[in-house]
Amino acid sequence: MRIIDIYNYIATAACVLMGAAAVIVFLRKGEKSSRRSLSDRATMIAFAVILVIGAALRLFKIGQIPLGLQQDEASIGYDAFCLVNYGTDRNGYPWPIYPITWGCGGGSPLLIYLNVISIKLFGTGITKLRLIPAILGTATIPLLFDTLREGLREKSYRNEAALLGAGFLAICPWHIILSRWSLDCNIMPFNMMLAIWLFVIAARKKSTGIYALSAAAFSVCMYSYGAATIVIPIVLFIICIYSLISGDLTWKQLIISGVAFLVIFLPLLVFYGVNYLGLPEILTPYFSFNKFTSARTGEAFIAFNGDLPAKLLNNLKSVLLAITTGDPAHTIAHYYPGYASLYEFTFPVTFIGIVVGVKEFFARKKDKTEDGAGVMNALFVAFTIASFILGLVIIPDINRLVMLFIPCIYFFVRGGAFILENTGKLFPVLAMVLLVAALSFTKDYFTDYSHFATSIYMPGYGDAMKRAYDIAGDDREIRSTYEGLSAPFMLTLYYTGYDPRKFYSTVEYKDPYAEFRIARRFGNFTFELPEDVTASEYADDLFVVASSELSLFPEDAGYTVESFGGYHLVYREN
Repeated sequence: MRIIDIYNYIATAACVLMGAAAVIVFLRKGEKSSRRSLSDRATMIAFAVILVIGAALRLFKIGQIPLGLQQDEASIGYDAFCLVNYGTDRNGYPWPIYPITWGCGGGSPLLIYLNVISIKLFGTGITKLRLIPAILGTATIPLLFDTLREGLREKSYRNEAALLGAGFLAICPWHIILSRWSLDCNIMPFNMMLAIWLFVIAARKKSTGIYALSAAAFSVCMYSYGAATIVIPIVLFIICIYSLISGDLTWKQLIISGVAFLVIFLPLLVFYGVNYLGLPEILTPYFSFNKFTSARTGEAFIAFNGDLPAKLLNNLKSVLLAITTGDPAHTIAHYYPGYASLYEFTFPVTFIGIVVGVKEFFARKKDKTEDGAGVMNALFVAFTIASFILGLVIIPDINRLVMLFIPCIYFFVRGGAFILENTGKLFPVLAMVLLVAALSFTKDYFTDYSHFATSIYMPGYGDAMKRAYDIAGDDREIRSTYEGLSAPFMLTLYYTGYDPRKFYSTVEYKDPYAEFRIARRFGNFTFELPEDVTASEYADDLFVVASSELSLFPEDAGYTVESFGGYHLVYREN
């Protein structure tokens, strides 16, 4: 048992006791803690410190930690590289509205096109590929901070709650991890917080223009990650009904905002028509509405058969574990055992906040001076409801539940504010419990995470393949192992900067109609080893192998071996 495991038990007990004490005081109808609110000046100074810490945790050594490159990162980066240099994606489509990437999607367009801009400005490389999630991850912190200050502006604990939310997000394991690598869903927290922030400001100012901006931001979310096509419509349905009933939104504002949403969403709507309504592909030299080669269903959605009740129950359990102590079945690319997504001990306070938030959601709005507070709360409740619905019908994983965790942080803040209101002296204890866990997570992440996640990021392999291509060019065969690798062809394309025209004209897929198409070979690359690597027919070939496969090559056979971590380039000099 690690020290962090022992600490989790202690911290959980502390959170339970703090929450219980606050509930007891509240039920006894005792007076809320009399205290002076933190000044705005002190709040902004503290926030500046939080933002610097949050930025450092997201930007420090992002090219080396995590070490290596995950296949979806390579996919996003390679499509962006192809668009910048050749005007097509890797499948040969000119400027597609939605690149088909693996065949069924799997790489949403927004991050790909943001990387087009990044490559234009800064060029390629792992650090540059990860820079956008890191910057947008950092920018999410002030969005949450200001949203809380806007929504809670009439509350005495406004500044403390905003700092707790910003501070928790800054040191949150889930958000730090996702900000440090380049998967399409990793920019969703920024996109959804931008839309929420604008909506809360619009509700307070009664501004039609800002409502329209918020609608546009919600529409942009649809380009960010596939799960948004389920979550965002549910959220908008709930929040529009709520806002119309509460008087925060007029029918005129709703119609104008709906038009703004549809204008941004229209290209994606046409794309859906091409893929799901049988419309023909629209291919021009300047943009493309192309068809997927396969539908993404079995890999993402549960089957609606006789096992449905058991699957729904299992999914509910997985979602609850994700927001509490963590589900070890979830991908290690977003999950670090011992810390869970939101730290293992925070859920008692979060559950108090959920009770407070849900109660407010269903309460009739009486105080018109709090315009924005009810809408903010309703938005986070709506995202929670929509994300739970999504979690029931998909095969759950942390990346697919990406829109659930910021609402959970919001409810943690509301739970913390409840403790502050009723037992003010315990609030610093809550902050200290979080800080100790954050120090432990920071130490472990920056010293151990790359080793822990080796199977995800495959360090050394891409460098070995790039070196092999530098030597072989297009003249000699390069044969790769598959040991410890996932979609090695994708890493090869990214690291070598391979010409997509040569790729899509020569690629041979294992199954061209699979949900995720995996290349067996392309050009002079083959992603399997022959039975006898020393046979004369392979004498001029270059091999990239795992450490366990070096014994295939006799030491006295004249091979040159170059090592790249766990992978090695083996070849004979010409």
